[in-house]
Amino acid sequence: MGQFGEYFKSAIKQIIGNGYRTLMTMLGIVIGIAAVIAVVALGNGMTEFVQSQLNGITGNYGIISINTKKTSDFFTREDMSLIEDELPDIKGISPEFSGYGKVKAKRGTFEANVSAGTEAFEYALGNGIVKGSYFTRQQVEAGQRVCVMLIDDAIKLFGTDECIGNEVEITMLGKTATYTVVGLRDHMNEMYTFLMEGQDYYAQIEAPYTAFCADFDYEADKLYSLVLFADQGILNDRVTEAKNILMNTHGLRGTNAISGYSMADFSKQLDQILGYASSFLLLVSVISLVVGGIGVMNIMLVSVTERTREIGIRKSIGAKTAAIMSQFLFEASILTFLGGIVGIILGIILAHIICTAIGFDVIITPSSVLGAAFFSILVGLFFGLYPARKAAKMKPIDALRL
Repeated sequence: MGQFGEYFKSAIKQIIGNGYRTLMTMLGIVIGIAAVIAVVALGNGMTEFVQSQLNGITGNYGIISINTKKTSDFFTREDMSLIEDELPDIKGISPEFSGYGKVKAKRGTFEANVSAGTEAFEYALGNGIVKGSYFTRQQVEAGQRVCVMLIDDAIKLFGTDECIGNEVEITMLGKTATYTVVGLRDHMNEMYTFLMEGQDYYAQIEAPYTAFCADFDYEADKLYSLVLFADQGILNDRVTEAKNILMNTHGLRGTNAISGYSMADFSKQLDQILGYASSFLLLVSVISLVVGGIGVMNIMLVSVTERTREIGIRKSIGAKTAAIMSQFLFEASILTFLGGIVGIILGIILAHIICTAIGFDVIITPSSVLGAAFFSILVGLFFGLYPARKAAKMKPIDALRL
């Protein structure tokens, strides 16, 4: 312990005695560590933001499709009932029909994107119902002409969001039908607004598929795909189970005629892409830390040159090679550790400034802070090794001549 105390005192003495040079050397380490902390926080915030925004646009669902090139079968209403019976913990299952047309209301006629399904289609979007209610199973089975729209679309169509019970005319494929508004969805999030910016306006209308198919000549009994809604933790498993049930029911096992895909798969792919982006940014910031390490090595080499006589005297009175080497390594480690501490503080401040300015949550994990501190010491050991070895290998007689 006493020997390490001497090393520490010597390191502090050298650092204080060469204040300006020390600050300039530490600057590279400070910038590198600060960049690592800020980039990790930015990557975490970006990942959390994208995932939450995506979940706010789309719900947790999987799509099961049947390839009519490999079979003449279609999915049916009986298939949906079977899956609901076999998988009671899912939120629901629905066909999906959609089409583009026009919607007419109090404020005029607008382009519209009409989607149709069962009552389970309420879970297709991440924003819930804020006024009225979603259409019910009874309304679906009865084929009632009711609809749900975004609250922003209601204001556009009626001039107010107090429009539950009002009627709209939907025109598609040369046919027109009148639907009653029964519910309004909440505003869409920032990502949806960003994605739709600059695009033509389309009102988003949702209706029971039974009424939609009857009014606009779609075949309600020939379903090419089914949308299954479930919590994300069980979504992948339920999509696979539903696919197996349908393959057995239609006798299509081994034909690859039925396929399944879930948003959980997409989330994994998205996580992987965001991980690559974060890793690239981290690599760039680590490069700056390596540059700072080279600065440490240069300054330690200068220190060895300046203290050649001191090294010679110490070796002549019995100092071991390991002791000389340890002293210089200790100095390099202390230098980079102090730079690391300052860099961590600066990095946390930068992370808060950058993430707040962009609109991301500030997510700084303990592992990133501890990792940065450890890495700063590692840089000192690595880049201080050559100067320390050079000092330790000096012969006393040669050192004293200089």
